[in-house]
Amino acid sequence: MAVRNKLLQQAALMALLACGGTGSEGGGGSPGSSEGGGGSSGGGSVAPLTECDDSMPEWVFCSGFEEGSKAIWDDYDGNPDSENKLVADAGPWGVAGNHVARLRVPAGRGGSDLVKLLPPHDLLYARWYVAYEPGFNFDAPNHGSALFAGDRNNLGRSGIRPDGTDVISAGVEYSPSLHVNSTYVYYRGMYQDCADPDGACWGDSLPCIYDEGQSYCTRAADRPVAGNAAPALQTGRWYCVELMLDAGFPSSSEDGAGGALDWWIDGQEMGPFRGLWMRTVPDLQVDILWLSLFHHDDQHSLLGVLYDDVVVSTARVGCR
Repeated sequence: MAVRNKLLQQAALMALLACGGTGSEGGGGSPGSSEGGGGSSGGGSVAPLTECDDSMPEWVFCSGFEEGSKAIWDDYDGNPDSENKLVADAGPWGVAGNHVARLRVPAGRGGSDLVKLLPPHDLLYARWYVAYEPGFNFDAPNHGSALFAGDRNNLGRSGIRPDGTDVISAGVEYSPSLHVNSTYVYYRGMYQDCADPDGACWGDSLPCIYDEGQSYCTRAADRPVAGNAAPALQTGRWYCVELMLDAGFPSSSEDGAGGALDWWIDGQEMGPFRGLWMRTVPDLQVDILWLSLFHHDDQHSLLGVLYDDVVVSTARVGCR
C-alpha cells in the first residue's frame, strides 16, 4: 500500500505526534494473564464487572464480555477461539473474575474480529478499552477497530474511493513507524492518497500524519495541532478509545458537506474534523461496530490485543 510505505519514512514526525505519559481521564490497570486473573488495580474507582446492567437510554449496544459466549455478536467468518476468544483478565480496573475479548492473528497475512450489526443511525459514538499484550510488535502494519456504514460484505474493502452510496469506514489503529494511534478513514471526499480519483485510492488519516503538507496532508485543517498529540503506545497498558462518526446530510458535492469525525484517547480529543463529504444518499447510515486486528504481512508477533467495556451510543460515552 503506497501510503503505508510513505508512513515508514515519517519517523521525523515523532517529536510532534508522540508524547509521554497518559491522558487525564482514562488509564487503568495492566493486563493480567490472558487466561486468568492477574493485573494490577487501575486508578480511580473500580468499575462494575457488568457496566451494561446500568446502561443509559442512549446506549445502542453494550458488552463487557461477561455474557459467557460470543452469541450477542454477529460473526459468521468462523474465527476460532485461538484467534478470537473470551478470556479471564482483570481488565482496565483490576477486577478479579473479569472477562475480556482477546484477538490474535496467526502467522501470515490476516485478521481477527468481532462484528456487531447496529440499528442504522446518522451519527454514533463508540467507546472501548484496549490493551496490547506484553511483547506485541508495534512495527507491524495493521488496521484496527471501526465504526462502519454500509453492507457488511464491504467490511475490509480497500483501495477504492467510496461513491457516497456504499461505504463509510472510520477506524482507530496504530502507526507502525510512530507507535501512536491514528485513524484510517474511507469516505466519499477522501483525498490524501488519491492521485487518480477514478483509480486506486487509500484511506485518509485524521489528523493527517503522512507528511507536513508536501504531498498527502495538503489541507492544513486536517494536520496535527502542536501540543495535542496522541501518546506513545505501550504494551501491557489499558487505553480508553472513543470514536464519533457523523454521516452528515446527503450531498451531491463536497461544497457544504456536513459529515464529521472525532476521536479521543484517554479523554484527550484528537479532533474534531468537520465538513467531510461522507455520503450522497440518506440510507447510507452507521450500522456496524467492527472490533478488529488485521496484519498486512507475516512480520508480526503472535500476541494480540484485549478489548473490554464496549459501548455504542447516540451520545458520547466518555471514559470511566
